[in-house]
Amino acid sequence: MILVVLVWLVAAAITTALGVGAWRLAARLGLRGAAQLPTPEWLSLTGWALLTAALQVWSLAAPIDGRAQLFFGLGLAAVLLLNHRTWWQAVRRPWPARWGAPERLGALLLLLLLGWLLTFAAQVPINYDVGLYQLQTLQWAEQFAAVPGLGNLHGRLAFNSSLYLPLALFRVPTPTGPAYALSAYSYALLAVAAVRPLVAGLRAPQPDARRVWAPLLLLLLLVYSFQVWLSSVTSDCTTAALLVLLFYYFAQHPPLRATEAQRLLLTLLAAWAVTLKLSAAPVLLLPLYAAWAAPESLSIGRRWGGPLALGLLLALPWLARNVVLSGYLIYPLPAVDLFNVDWKLPLAYARMEHNMIVNLARNSAESPYAAPHQTLWQWWPNWWAPMVGFPGAVVVAALASPLVAAWRWRHPRSAAEQGWAGGWLVAWVGSVFWFVAAPDYRFGAGFLLVAALWPWLGPRWPGPAQSDRLRYLPGLLLLLWVLHNLRDPLYQLRHEPARFARRVVWPELPAVPATVAVPVAPGLFVRVPREGFQCWGAPLPCAHCAEAGLRLRGRTLSEGFRRTE
Repeated sequence: MILVVLVWLVAAAITTALGVGAWRLAARLGLRGAAQLPTPEWLSLTGWALLTAALQVWSLAAPIDGRAQLFFGLGLAAVLLLNHRTWWQAVRRPWPARWGAPERLGALLLLLLLGWLLTFAAQVPINYDVGLYQLQTLQWAEQFAAVPGLGNLHGRLAFNSSLYLPLALFRVPTPTGPAYALSAYSYALLAVAAVRPLVAGLRAPQPDARRVWAPLLLLLLLVYSFQVWLSSVTSDCTTAALLVLLFYYFAQHPPLRATEAQRLLLTLLAAWAVTLKLSAAPVLLLPLYAAWAAPESLSIGRRWGGPLALGLLLALPWLARNVVLSGYLIYPLPAVDLFNVDWKLPLAYARMEHNMIVNLARNSAESPYAAPHQTLWQWWPNWWAPMVGFPGAVVVAALASPLVAAWRWRHPRSAAEQGWAGGWLVAWVGSVFWFVAAPDYRFGAGFLLVAALWPWLGPRWPGPAQSDRLRYLPGLLLLLWVLHNLRDPLYQLRHEPARFARRVVWPELPAVPATVAVPVAPGLFVRVPREGFQCWGAPLPCAHCAEAGLRLRGRTLSEGFRRTE
């Protein structure tokens, strides 16, 4: 846990510094509203997104190795030094001048929340995909520049989530292997975003209780959904947290009130979310709507040019990596087939990967590699069986939310209501997209939770809108929830003290399985696990099986792979 905290602090310092630098540059360029810096959590998200874009460009030519850590470390330190005064003011400004009861309670809640998140972040990863291909993907990013045709070795190695690059940059060596402590950092930012309005509600009655309840409830629901995966490097958890933050930001800054800088931040984060996980694509409707609804005084160039440029800043290197890793512009969507390169995955194999995503998400009874031709009524029973309980309730509430939303926003005349109503509508569209495309709960949790919750939240909910003791209700519920869930780490402390003590220092890492080197072609050996299908952190190249027809494009792994039909 100590190591995770140190990584979070370093990440917070340098990403907020990069965010401050970006906002100061925007102000010098005359961007409206950029002179007023956002709070540190949004500065950190700004810096994280921009750092990811830079890492994507770097990864096309060089690995995210020790040299990359040195280069980016020095560069980000220089950014921090150049902006140290503004950075310190931005970090210090949200701190209270006087520590009254609301501030003390808020600090206690934040410490408990972060401690609770740390207990999950230090656990051994148990997500199946982490062992199947994600730790292998990280090793490829750390040892090689983007490898042409890497998906030929294992199709999922071409799943090009940009999250792996900052994870690789912030990795820390431990006696048992590299620790990727940044995986739960987005939840720490969400915790800060949830506690900040809570403290404001304790200080004085708030005109809109949703600003307090929304991030608080979504944080608790997200952690409940993904708590055992927060130590995993999977992009599902981070994408869900980022989507929740995006919808909350949109509600705080509705299009008719948002400044030009705030609309561009929305665009930056939405484009970044899509590079993290392709299933987040519907969130692009938020910046599109914000640009369309912008004040008419803006020229066409400023209304659309800035968002387009920022979107391309994130999208172009991500698309380039897609082409290098798989030969397709957007993988695994083989219908977008524009390039004829020798490392391109065979069309049938790319279709098989896409079919597998859909069939596994539907829990289909047919072969996962078969074309998903079943009708809704054929795959629904198998899909619904494991959904009974919390995920099923969220799905039903999300898909049926128009029934509540039609009443809640029958007259959304104010700009604030349009922000909440517009955000709900995009979340509902995202939920429908998720249900049609690949209805695995983890793929759409960010959309589903917002669509399910938003219509029920009202501006006069008890607690923040009251001036009496009811204003303590959200904080009290959060405190009780966190204390209740701290039972598990206390149980581990009592029954496994040595293991818990190791986790206090650094995260627990999975064991490396025994593998067998299988000769596939002259000069090419592929490791496969002796048992099961997961390579975890085994040496490269490792895959769940040795694919027939796999060949090296040259003499070294860095030159990539191809297939012989």
